[in-house]
Amino acid sequence: MLAIPILLLVVCLGVCRWARGRFDEMWCQSVKETAPTAHTGAEIARLFLNFEGVGDVDILEHEGVVTNFYDPARRRLFLSREVARGTHLAAWAVSLHEAGHAVQEGDALNEFKWRLTVIRWTRYGPTLAVVLAVGAMFLLRVPGRFAILALLAAFLGTLLLNLGTLSVEMRANASLKRFLEKHLARWPAALERLEHCLHRVATRELGDLLSSPRYFLFSAMPGTPSEGSVTKPENKPE
Repeated sequence: MLAIPILLLVVCLGVCRWARGRFDEMWCQSVKETAPTAHTGAEIARLFLNFEGVGDVDILEHEGVVTNFYDPARRRLFLSREVARGTHLAAWAVSLHEAGHAVQEGDALNEFKWRLTVIRWTRYGPTLAVVLAVGAMFLLRVPGRFAILALLAAFLGTLLLNLGTLSVEMRANASLKRFLEKHLARWPAALERLEHCLHRVATRELGDLLSSPRYFLFSAMPGTPSEGSVTKPENKPE
């Protein structure tokens, strides 16, 4: 009875591992590739936002379990120190992708907010589901097979929600097109390589399910004065 559910669970975890692996591979390679201009990750994100006429977004350095994301409620872009100060393609890809969310408006913004809800569930929900399933088995005497089936449903539902909202991430990348074609007009090879990196950044959160225990146990809300400092880099000439 459990053979098919277990197989589905293996497929689910395989998809998550694939997404995580392709991002890690991209990072390891691209962190060695110097960006074509001397801008850091935070600076190139600021240039993009200025290009789009968005001047009310703060860029903050934040070190923690949860970082490298855009918060639409506070209009803040949180970047790890390595991304904010890095001058390699990996830093550019992460910072620009997240900055792409800051220019989303209307229906696109509402879809992004829903996407954030899905990501939070992906990070915390699976571990919570495991805790509830184990508790139900030992405290409520729920048969193990039912607890496992419920757990599997939670995992598969999480993955499907994540996949179903992935278009939001692709839209963030698409918003970068005009800026990158102008900024990197003299470096077509770098533009092609950066677009490849951006695609892998867009799918990286499919792998967050695998890190759910880490998020569940160790993450905290970012953005407090003790956790981050606002960076307002001066624009360098293009």
